[in-house]
Amino acid sequence: MHKGGSMRYQFVFPSIAVIAGLVVIASRGSAQDVSAAPPETNNVRTVNLAFSKDGRLLHEIRWVNAAHLGQYGHVRAITYDAATGSIKHVLNLAPDTWFFSATSDGRTAVISVDRERENAQAHLLLVDVETGRTQDIPSRWFDGDHNPYAQISGNGRLVSAYTDPGSEDCPLVVSVYNWRKKKLVAKQCMGYPAGGISRGGVTVDGKIAFSNNRSGSEIVDPKTGQWIARIGPNSYRSQDGAWVVDFPNPIISAPQDVNIMDGLNGRVVRKLDVGIGDDMEYWAWARAAFCGTSGRFIAATEKTVLAFEIPSGKKIADFPPDTWQDPDAVKTRVTVACSSNGKHVAIRSGARLTLHDLK
Repeated sequence: MHKGGSMRYQFVFPSIAVIAGLVVIASRGSAQDVSAAPPETNNVRTVNLAFSKDGRLLHEIRWVNAAHLGQYGHVRAITYDAATGSIKHVLNLAPDTWFFSATSDGRTAVISVDRERENAQAHLLLVDVETGRTQDIPSRWFDGDHNPYAQISGNGRLVSAYTDPGSEDCPLVVSVYNWRKKKLVAKQCMGYPAGGISRGGVTVDGKIAFSNNRSGSEIVDPKTGQWIARIGPNSYRSQDGAWVVDFPNPIISAPQDVNIMDGLNGRVVRKLDVGIGDDMEYWAWARAAFCGTSGRFIAATEKTVLAFEIPSGKKIADFPPDTWQDPDAVKTRVTVACSSNGKHVAIRSGARLTLHDLK
């Protein structure tokens, strides 16, 4: 088994002024030289991390919590050179912006604007995190919803609009649109679950998911509404929809397995051994990422980052904590990304962001 690959760079960047618009940050040479910890670390969290299609860039989307300053929080998008670790540019969006969804390469994000302001109508944008270009998602897609919700498919071709309530007999509605043509291509609905918070949208591979924070997601065919699979609330679906890795539900205390599932029928094909056992406290912090359609998968908890082959479940790498972990980050969700060819891994732990080669 490969022992975590070779670590190429680790970098922690200094505090960046919060301004709206595109900010270009000059490179300071090799990324190893950037070592000052930002004072805002406890108020910033990574909500998306992804390599570009060609693996040359790393896109990170962070949410900056400014409540302690009496201000609205906002979205910050950072683009790194994946070869050197240097920051290429930073995009700070205006106050009261929220991240909902992103394409598989992390370049295009669905952003909500003004959802917390009492005297404003929330609206949604598609934002290119490299150029700062924005496009409005049509408000008519959301039937007057005060806080509209949308998702985007992995390839960026489809955008979904979620409506709650819809009709009396089918209150949860997901409408899927061809983004380029702004044309409705699918619409499905379902009833309310027993409890919890529900939402719905297009999946990474273009299916429809009705999701609930307690019970998980029902994946359905967008054209026919036929049931495809039922997965837990802490699950990851591959970009082609072929596989799902289903982690234990942290709100259920009973011991559970990590299952590799056939993404096209929901059948469990194998167990994934991540070596944590029944400690549900660790499962609450689990994050993961598929490496495109390469057959590789990265799983992370608060204290471990492992690489596997899918669907065999064979462990191929164990990344030693001292190569990626921020020792000052306690109870911090570790976020991971993997290039589409399965050869490069990024790990965010607190104020520490590291790049690794996976052979």
